[in-house]
Amino acid sequence: MQKSDGIYAVKKTFQLLELMVEHNGTLTVSQISEHLQCSVSSATRFLQTLQDQGYVRKNRQTGHYELNYRLYSLGSKMVSNDPIVEKLRPLAHEVSQRYDISVNSNTLLGKNAILLFPVTRFYNKDLDFRIGETAPAYCTSSGKAILSQMSEEELNLYFEGLQLRTFQRNTYTEEGIREELKAAKKNGYAVCQEEYVSGVFSVSFPLRDLHGHLYAFTLIMPLRKKKDVFQPKVLHDIRSQLKKIF
Repeated sequence: MQKSDGIYAVKKTFQLLELMVEHNGTLTVSQISEHLQCSVSSATRFLQTLQDQGYVRKNRQTGHYELNYRLYSLGSKMVSNDPIVEKLRPLAHEVSQRYDISVNSNTLLGKNAILLFPVTRFYNKDLDFRIGETAPAYCTSSGKAILSQMSEEELNLYFEGLQLRTFQRNTYTEEGIREELKAAKKNGYAVCQEEYVSGVFSVSFPLRDLHGHLYAFTLIMPLRKKKDVFQPKVLHDIRSQLKKIF
């Protein structure tokens, strides 16, 4: 196999994994080959390779391939061994217990905020996010906190080709989002009130590690708790503790 063939196979295998995450156990090999734009024999070979490595298994009843739990295990180990998660998790639990709120840690994946880990204190079906799930950065406090630390050129690239979707009546236009980002940069935190999920308020602090990677430390609460938590002293105390970590 030539080098170009090897690169092609690697790309198709990753595309196959992503496809199976979206349609796990529901696609035939023929349908998989159509999605991957490759031959049935190639799709079968990619599936067999993943099966040999323990990432997929064949359902004996349906004959379809489905993901095994090896990928889940890898993701769990990645989060557990993430130095940022390791640094922030103790503080997240402390803040969550002290103020009876949920606390998340996030970073950016493409144009979305991705959840690194949650500490959940209240249930909202629309906020029942799991590690690795994403939400549009422009209408979440975590995403806006990270975007607020970007240069004008980086922001222009972010908005280029971005289709803004209105989730709630408070979701901003691009002009409004840019104003929000200026305020977040000035204040040192970003807020979100019913822009993505109704009845929820959140505030996020932007963080930058030694390598320049951006993260957010996010406090999430029902609107009724905003008056208790969204106070200058509380924000100052949390920001001070974050500065000791970063």
